[in-house]
Amino acid sequence: MKKGYRRFGVVWITVFFLICISGCGQKTAAAGNPGNGAGMDSGAASAGESAAGDDRMGGSDGTSAGPDGMGGGDGISAGPDGMGSGDGTSAEDDSDGLKPGQAPADTEGLSGDTRTERFEILDVDDKSMLVCGAGANDMSGLFRVGHGPVLENADGKPALISELKSGMIVELSWEGYVLESYPGQFGYQKLRITEDMGSRELEFYKQLIKNLAEVDPGLNDGITQSYFDLTMVGSLSDAEKEGLAYMGGTSFGAWGELATEKDLVESGALDPQKGLEHGILVTIEETSNSGSQLTCSARKYRSGTGAYYFSDVTATYKDGAWTYKIGAEMIS
Repeated sequence: MKKGYRRFGVVWITVFFLICISGCGQKTAAAGNPGNGAGMDSGAASAGESAAGDDRMGGSDGTSAGPDGMGGGDGISAGPDGMGSGDGTSAEDDSDGLKPGQAPADTEGLSGDTRTERFEILDVDDKSMLVCGAGANDMSGLFRVGHGPVLENADGKPALISELKSGMIVELSWEGYVLESYPGQFGYQKLRITEDMGSRELEFYKQLIKNLAEVDPGLNDGITQSYFDLTMVGSLSDAEKEGLAYMGGTSFGAWGELATEKDLVESGALDPQKGLEHGILVTIEETSNSGSQLTCSARKYRSGTGAYYFSDVTATYKDGAWTYKIGAEMIS
């Protein structure tokens, strides 16, 4: 009996010992070293009071995440498919250094997605141009275009920015990016001057609107909008009219856009009795145009008792420039 009890006791001691080992093993698997977090697939790492291991928020070295995590294996920033790159910079591929509206450094850098379209220059300075689409393309509206590194004339020879003039039709090549602003914005990589020209009357009307803005400046006080009714100007395209209204706004120091008197009444901007409280309406009527000479009238209107008129304007184009005379000026 005693021998049997001893065997029975040995069995229970063995079972108890195995249970202890099993329990400790489970605790060790959960805790790792004393005071540490979880193992490889848990919320904390198995070494040192650190963060998670692979595929979690922290790396196995107790810093940032490894592959597919928020940080890189070096404890700085993320690697592939993460928020940053393994070298602690950005994960975004910036190999070409391009942003919307920017062009690569040379013509060879243009990708297969390069776009080439024809535009008319409406205004130009050393830094950029205001252009509108010309010819059969879908680039409607106005664009502010930054100058690029390559300019050529119609013969393919190098050209200078100083050679660019209002009215020229140019071919612009760029990466296809256009910032969604008004006017739209992009930078060309290559410009080629063509032998075609837009409406030369545009330059005359730019001068006329500037002159109209300067006379009786009190009518312009307090305006935030300038409107231009150019429906009776037959020598300009719709795109040129849009550009003229935009540039005309600069002359008045207020936003410029196309609108008729009827449009403004319907929108509530113009009260037939009180006029325009915060705007001014410029109306131009082209009465004749032989190509080298045109006649027109123009007015700026604030109200029935606040308007200025240019009547019987005669403009003559000679030697590449416009001159004009105003037959009569009236104020109300």
